[in-house]
Amino acid sequence: MRHKNWVSKLMLALMVASMIIPFQAIMIPLVSIYGGMLNVLNHRITLIFLHTGFSMAMSVFMFHGFINGNIPIALEEAAYIDGCTHVQTFFKIVFPLLRPIISTMVILNSLAFWNDFLLPSLVLTDKELLTLPLSTYSFYGTYSADYGTIMAGLLLCVAPILILYVVLQKQIIGGVVAGAVK
Repeated sequence: MRHKNWVSKLMLALMVASMIIPFQAIMIPLVSIYGGMLNVLNHRITLIFLHTGFSMAMSVFMFHGFINGNIPIALEEAAYIDGCTHVQTFFKIVFPLLRPIISTMVILNSLAFWNDFLLPSLVLTDKELLTLPLSTYSFYGTYSADYGTIMAGLLLCVAPILILYVVLQKQIIGGVVAGAVK
């Protein structure tokens, strides 16, 4: 059952408000706290946690809009009348209907994580830990550039995202069509 109490409204408002703050405004304090006080820079898990935290607000906002706009509460009420618990209602009724927004968020977050340059350049400095965009940047020299190697690196950067889009294309188009027809 969807609860609309003051706690959920406050949490949603905080999530939406956090999307207003640009990353560039908090990157210096972030690096000084994580590097100076906590000493957790140069770890991939740190990068994963930071990316997850920064993408959470947008994901919650998108899921909230999709659920309120496309999933009628009558479906959940009918499931409760038929004897489903809250967990059963979510996994048997609501979750299958969330496929379009899940695939959309997978594509958006994957693109954001995969192509991100600024956050990994701040968090990762060890050569073995660099992401593909950072490694591709290392092909540029001060006075010259090996364009063959750069293009091969860029192709490696683009290929996994294209494959992911082709796999999820049916769900994404379904989500766009479901949102357009009312």
